[in-house]
Amino acid sequence: MKRTTGAMAVLAAAALTLSACGGGGDESTSAAGGAEGQAPDQSERCTEDLAGGTITVGEFSMLPSFAPGQGQYGVRGGAQSAAVYDRLMVWNPEAEEFEPKLAESLEANDDNTVWTLKLRDGVTFSNGDPLTAEDVVFTVGLHKDPATRSVAMTEAMQISDVRAVDPLTVEFTLADPWAGFPITLAGTVGEVIPQAAYEAADPQEWSRNPIGAGAFTVANYVPDQETVLEPNPDYYGGPVCPTLKFIRIPGSQGTYDAFQTGEVQVGFLRGAKFVNMAQNDDVRGFEEIISSGSVINMNSGKAGYDGILTDVRARQAVAAALDRDLWNQRLYDGEGQPTSALIADSSRLYDGQEGPVFDAEKAKSLVAELKADRPDWNGELRMLISDGPENIEAGVVAKALLDAAGFNVVIDNAPVSQVTARQFTGDYEIVIGGLATSDADPAAAFASGMLPGGATNLTGIDDPELTAAVNELKAAGDLDAQKAALTRLQEVFNEVQPFTVMANAEQYVAVADTVGGLTPTLSSTVLYDGAFVKE
Repeated sequence: MKRTTGAMAVLAAAALTLSACGGGGDESTSAAGGAEGQAPDQSERCTEDLAGGTITVGEFSMLPSFAPGQGQYGVRGGAQSAAVYDRLMVWNPEAEEFEPKLAESLEANDDNTVWTLKLRDGVTFSNGDPLTAEDVVFTVGLHKDPATRSVAMTEAMQISDVRAVDPLTVEFTLADPWAGFPITLAGTVGEVIPQAAYEAADPQEWSRNPIGAGAFTVANYVPDQETVLEPNPDYYGGPVCPTLKFIRIPGSQGTYDAFQTGEVQVGFLRGAKFVNMAQNDDVRGFEEIISSGSVINMNSGKAGYDGILTDVRARQAVAAALDRDLWNQRLYDGEGQPTSALIADSSRLYDGQEGPVFDAEKAKSLVAELKADRPDWNGELRMLISDGPENIEAGVVAKALLDAAGFNVVIDNAPVSQVTARQFTGDYEIVIGGLATSDADPAAAFASGMLPGGATNLTGIDDPELTAAVNELKAAGDLDAQKAALTRLQEVFNEVQPFTVMANAEQYVAVADTVGGLTPTLSSTVLYDGAFVKE
């Protein structure tokens, strides 16, 4: 019996390790949803008589490039990418289900290993070429190619085969059962690239001026500064009202100041302090609680690392030594969400799962045991920290707690770009970071971060029991099965500890009363195809 995604109560996820993350809420991303009583009204959309005007958006981080596979997350310009390309599927956080967008339908076989997608008829790209099943097949291939450097490569690699059944039908065959597969098509893999136009284009030119099937086209693109998008007059979804202007404003404080003065009408805020500030000021917006939003990654063998953290006792000692409540007080004045669990207690998947507890004596005992077994090790642990103020403070707090357990932490400060690069190449021992885990289905995030070969497996962990637990979560087909699988994953994770969770994180897309028609979807990405400026 086949099931449509609209009838499935599946959860889905996208993950990206945020290497600049410094702690509980200020530096780290789940399914977007509005805070109770403060979510913007989504009942109205653009109509022809509302056309015109400009919406200026303050971004936390600009889209790095319009090259394929770069716009997965709202925190790094996902809204810009989705506005130009559109997506095959979208996650509806209110209904808690996936819905077709460029697609007309998506159905699975009984064990969720084969998925059949039907495309909308009559959709064209901004150059006039029709959207076809072959374009979808081509797009998947791009994401699977390591040369593309897609942030969704791990998800795309779960597709063992993809074929065009006919011009409007695509069949995906997965390597393993995955109930949450629609998340792949609701993210950047669902941003279809027109094969003929892409292959004829210069890659550098494409990264600045792409062709997509979305509601907007690129009018101006200045990397890391400004992106201006104009309405696509031939958009399949109907009239498109405003011009969009995305600008980079360093830090959430600056973004919120610009929002209050009216310089921006939509602002991306990160961290409990700023989310609380906006909500206390009765600012409408879409809130997101990010499970595992702040973590400490520990090198378990990536890039040939053979230091003390390859011993599981060292990783367990780190986890036991960290007082997360103290961390929260020192870094966030007690306003964050300290936890050692993989899943936030606000998640619909939460079922009492608990991470390792703060236990200073256990940490001291484990470190002493390690020193006795390895007389050549004096407790030294090198901690890589990006040079932002919050990250430096987080490093100071972590060092004090770890040193109290018998470690001898040496802090290595570097620019955020270097920290990011060094994490992905394994050139670190321990580093403060975070996950971008969607509450739609954490399986994708945890698979990417914990499976061998995962795109964001920065620790190099390769543990058969952990792999089995992650795959069990992926295969779980309903909410109860997913909760049980997450409980099992938490138990295994507590023993293996490739990274240790410090806190959930919080994000808020603040929306001015002068803006209507915005739609939230995965990973704090907002869709603007129905947006309009109110009089």
